[in-house]
Amino acid sequence: MKKSHPFTRGIALMVPIVPGVIPFGLIMGTAAANANLSLSETLGINLMVFAGASQLAAVDLMNQNTQSLVIVLTGLVINLRMLLYSAAMAPRLQGVSFWKKSFVAYFLTDQAYAVVASNEDLYASTSDMLVFYFGAAVFMSLAWHLSVILGFFFGNITPTSLSLDFAVPLSFMALTIPTLTSRIHIYVAIVASIFSVLLHDLPYHLGLLVTAVCSISIGALLLHYKNRRVL
Repeated sequence: MKKSHPFTRGIALMVPIVPGVIPFGLIMGTAAANANLSLSETLGINLMVFAGASQLAAVDLMNQNTQSLVIVLTGLVINLRMLLYSAAMAPRLQGVSFWKKSFVAYFLTDQAYAVVASNEDLYASTSDMLVFYFGAAVFMSLAWHLSVILGFFFGNITPTSLSLDFAVPLSFMALTIPTLTSRIHIYVAIVASIFSVLLHDLPYHLGLLVTAVCSISIGALLLHYKNRRVL
């Protein structure tokens, strides 16, 4: 049986994840409308930032008349995890042109990275990986932008009893759980969960950054001991 094209394989593997992203986009669109942003301003944030968590934080801070510098710094702190994804993607992009790397960086999301990282057996070359990545990432991007637009126009008529905001952490759980394939992965996930709760109230959303640093450090330490055959 003939294998499907890498681009369509990327789309197919992103399809099960998108339903968890749509409520997130609806919430973002609704928040933007409630903040009296115009459609063009909402789309501008969507296209320039393209990161749901920092977009929501930025809109919330705008509503509080926060200084622009604080808004920008908050968004940067929340998205520092993208540095980790970028570092993990770098070995896969050796020999790739600057412009292709730029497009990869722009479309990089939690979902796109998860699909690529968990399906490395589906592509045999860097070229196939790029096509596969763009299939998944572009489909994810379209779903996000369309859901934000729908939220902007129709989000306010959605019953609050649906609790769409609860779908946001569920979508991240759907990405994380399939990657817990070893004891070390499970240990780090448990540690990250504990730290994220304990550090949730740190100012400027620094809890996310501190949790990431602590979890990565513990993961590196566990790998070190594993390599020394202690585990």
